[in-house]
Amino acid sequence: MPEESNRELVCTYDPLKEFLAHYADAKSTKSESTSYAGMTVEEKLKQRIIDGDKLGLDDDLREALQTYSALQIINDILLGGMKVVGDLFGAGEMQLPFVLQSAETMKAAVKFLEPYMEKVEGEQSKGVMVLATVKGDVHDIGKNLVDIILTNNGYRVVNLGIKVALEPMLEAVTREHADALGMSGLLVKSTAIMKENLEVMESRNIRIPVVLGGAALTRKFVEKDLRALYKGTLSYAQDAFDGLHFMEQLKGGVRAISSPTVVTREAAAELEFEEELDNATGAESKIVMASRALPWLQHPKKTVSASEKSVELEALQEEIADFPIAVERIETAEGTEKLVRTSKTPHDNPVPTPPFWGSRVVEDIKIEKVWEYLNEVALFRGQWQMKRGKRSVEVFEKQIEEVARPKLAELKLRAKRDRMLSPKVVYGYFPCWAEGEDLVVLKPRSLATSQIYDRWDLSVSSLNDLEEWKRFTFPRQPTARRLCLADFYLPKEEAERRNTTDVVAFTAVTVGLEASRYTKKLFEANEYSDYLFMHGLSVETAEALAEYWHKVVRTELGIAGNDAKDMQRLFSQGYQGSRYSFGYPACPNLEDQTKLFELIRPERIDITLTEEYHLEPEQSTTAIVAHHPQAKYFSIK
Repeated sequence: MPEESNRELVCTYDPLKEFLAHYADAKSTKSESTSYAGMTVEEKLKQRIIDGDKLGLDDDLREALQTYSALQIINDILLGGMKVVGDLFGAGEMQLPFVLQSAETMKAAVKFLEPYMEKVEGEQSKGVMVLATVKGDVHDIGKNLVDIILTNNGYRVVNLGIKVALEPMLEAVTREHADALGMSGLLVKSTAIMKENLEVMESRNIRIPVVLGGAALTRKFVEKDLRALYKGTLSYAQDAFDGLHFMEQLKGGVRAISSPTVVTREAAAELEFEEELDNATGAESKIVMASRALPWLQHPKKTVSASEKSVELEALQEEIADFPIAVERIETAEGTEKLVRTSKTPHDNPVPTPPFWGSRVVEDIKIEKVWEYLNEVALFRGQWQMKRGKRSVEVFEKQIEEVARPKLAELKLRAKRDRMLSPKVVYGYFPCWAEGEDLVVLKPRSLATSQIYDRWDLSVSSLNDLEEWKRFTFPRQPTARRLCLADFYLPKEEAERRNTTDVVAFTAVTVGLEASRYTKKLFEANEYSDYLFMHGLSVETAEALAEYWHKVVRTELGIAGNDAKDMQRLFSQGYQGSRYSFGYPACPNLEDQTKLFELIRPERIDITLTEEYHLEPEQSTTAIVAHHPQAKYFSIK
């Protein structure tokens, strides 16, 4: 029986190799079945790097050592292969997972050659970059990809890790005689930290060349706003190869960059939109892109991909939440009054009765159930960066079916076998009401401190028994529909008239610390493609858990009957109400995470906050849940 179980875990089909074969071009990449017969040893080594083929690599390296020094092999042969990989990636002919497979092969070759290199040779490099994720930010996948690409193209990288303040960066620049500094970060808060760092550097007359990257950054922000305040060399990196180009230009390297393919205006618009969709970091950010891209989506098509359907559905939410505008007189905390232009959101919907008041921890969650809510579009395209590019929808969908999904099945087995993902949730229901742009969370006056972080064993039906606990202030759209998140909760005056409150739910979910530890080990072991795949799966599993628990909340509130039956429609808010995460447009203040922590104590499931209010572990998310029928995502410009 044990032998039978072991056989089930052996993967005889390698989806990564198969996907590479699908994307292979006869002139630039070779399929696994192509023979190296007739090639010189130089050609074989270069082709192995391009293919990411380690089988037989050592023998070819031994043969090459009979003619070349170890350093000559690296600089004159292997790096030539990596340059081809970069050109193929830039032309859209090679996907990121296979770039990383090439990097793995390059790393294996260098490791084999190291004993043959003299110490002085081993210390040589084309240049040095100090690389770090900025203070307070725990995300390192983008930074580590830059590390991989630079390291395997002959540069030395001093990777300082995550949550790095400016002073350690500058100390490393001086200590390592670095040629450049790279700063990375995921959310909007990190872009503000980058700006502050540049301002400090400018005030000290520090002129180290800097390259910036991260999901929230835009080329316009870096090249217009940030470049105006920093006189040193400053560049924006959209991807890891932009970081390589930056270093090569900085060090005066000569590199042939492929000319862009001439495409029609319509095709260019389609590719631009697809790139924006792939770079979106959350459903709320996709809403903004969807509304801008809707005219393109309305063009007749023979076939429409699942991701395009998702975006079309999300774009329609602007109309769903289109309320009349009203002017209300609001009494301030100081006792004065002010006029507020607001959306005239109706509040004639029934207020659901929660199954309990207070909060509870849930740990016995089956990972298989969580994966039922896994958004494969976000995983394949966003995390794994398997993009359609110039290929037809039909060809791309076929590749997803034949390659990506088998790879996902393999990774799920590995995640279960190694117990990499441990889903945990803490959530709760609280009485509340709205006061203008504030959401006021209430608690019973008589509630003992020892009872606060549990289910409350008492009624909250009388307003006289309640007192203010926490207050969240949300921004309002300055124009158009004047929406504010607080509009989706019962106003205080209406609550007093009915002698009742509204109900708000807060959630915090995580798949545990082991996911971060596991992917860190993969990166340190130079298993780059598995690092990308596993990191993406862990992040999207956390999102799936958040989606699943939102379903639980809707079920417990008795509003799940309005849920869409199609899962793709469900991902596009095909249900009553909405789930908002701090840091996105409707509730942009990450500092409000501290109030959520005071309400439900996510540290009970090992989630903590960084000094910049980001969640640790990275594979975690929190949310505020509104049940109002017209609560949907909206942007605030």
